[in-house]
Amino acid sequence: MRYMLLHKTNDSLEAGNPPDPEILERADAVLEEMRQAGVLVLGEGLMPSSRGARVTFPVPGQPRVIDGPFAETKELVAGVSIIRVDSKEEAVQWALRFAEADPNTPIDILEIAG
Repeated sequence: MRYMLLHKTNDSLEAGNPPDPEILERADAVLEEMRQAGVLVLGEGLMPSSRGARVTFPVPGQPRVIDGPFAETKELVAGVSIIRVDSKEEAVQWALRFAEADPNTPIDILEIAG
């Protein structure tokens, strides 16, 4: 099974500030553990929402493109990891390793369909 770990952002990252070097070092160590364990499919950081856009459909069939930044920081993502593991419980265990690296950053764990 594949799972996506969505690493939430914070106001500082959204403002374009670099991540805390110590937290980044610890998170990179977790990514390396995942590589060594053979479970990491992808692990990437994302730029602030000010560098992105959102497509909505306020009227069916008529897309609307909104440039970032987006207001709700708690809904935004600073990074994504995709892992291949045997169970949701194993995915949770890997997410907990990231929580040790940065205990203030929520992580959503979602199973990938297919």
